[in-house]
Amino acid sequence: ALAALGHRVMVISPRYDQYKEAWDTSFWSSVKMAGKDEKVHFYHTFKQKVDYIFVDHPSFLERVDGLSGAKLYGPEWGKDFADNQA
Repeated sequence: ALAALGHRVMVISPRYDQYKEAWDTSFWSSVKMAGKDEKVHFYHTFKQKVDYIFVDHPSFLERVDGLSGAKLYGPEWGKDFADNQA
């Protein structure tokens, strides 16, 4: 709705999947995760007047069904990952 009114809208999300329409920005940075600096990589797509930025880190894809056997929101329904408090 905001984009349709002419506002610049940007969504930033972990890259939990291989989004076909998102391209590699070739931009790397580091963020503090669990108390240490981790390298992250950025992907971008533009759809329906909205910029989507996906932050890529190996730990995000480890949580996707089919790649590691784990589930995105926990090892089983209603239970958190052991490292959620990290």
